[in-house]
Amino acid sequence: MATAALKFPTFPFSYEITRTNRKTLVIYVKGGKVEVRSPLRASSAWIHSFLKEKTPWILEQLAAQKRKQRQRLIIADNRLVPFMGRTRRIQVILSDRQKVTLRGDYLYLFIRERNRHKLEELFNGWLQEQAREYMATRTIKYARRLGVSHKLRDVVFRKTKSKWGHCCQDGTIQYNWLAMMAPKEVIDYLIAHETSHLRYLDHSVCFWNTVSTLCPDYKELRSWLSDNGHRFWTGN
Repeated sequence: MATAALKFPTFPFSYEITRTNRKTLVIYVKGGKVEVRSPLRASSAWIHSFLKEKTPWILEQLAAQKRKQRQRLIIADNRLVPFMGRTRRIQVILSDRQKVTLRGDYLYLFIRERNRHKLEELFNGWLQEQAREYMATRTIKYARRLGVSHKLRDVVFRKTKSKWGHCCQDGTIQYNWLAMMAPKEVIDYLIAHETSHLRYLDHSVCFWNTVSTLCPDYKELRSWLSDNGHRFWTGN
């Protein structure tokens, strides 16, 4: 596979061309970057024409990604942050003991003076703890309801940009712990989705029927997560 970076003055964006054994042209816009995947012998004229045709769509995608980037959370004093769908106001308190305490609509971040630059790290650590407590327990419960608890090997957590959850062939289920900022119903949908993969490791009709036994409103909740998930990202 060969990749070349090109920029034509007629386009208001830079892009890369990746040539493979594929037969068609396709454009991916991700992370503010544009990639054209093309056949090995695709002519520059063909690629140029395809880009010209898709320019309005590309600009729309780039603008949408910039908007999402600006909406990312900032963990700082008096900032608002969601937790299980409910907005909480951050209160930073200097203390010799570092901890996070949730009281009603306020999230208190106790931190040492010398570590004030690590507020996001403190918040993320607390959010991971909440995920392990709620999502792991809920996964075990759903696995038992589906009669597949014997297939559940482990529940792990990782901050990934591509997926909110993933079920491996060995029975390990992985979640993005940032999902704890979504409404409880959305979190439960995500858990129902990944746990159902212990029965069907695909997205067949049988799989979705299984999801619906745990989460009847899964279609609406799936759309909500797709449309709003970018709001839960902090940092990079």
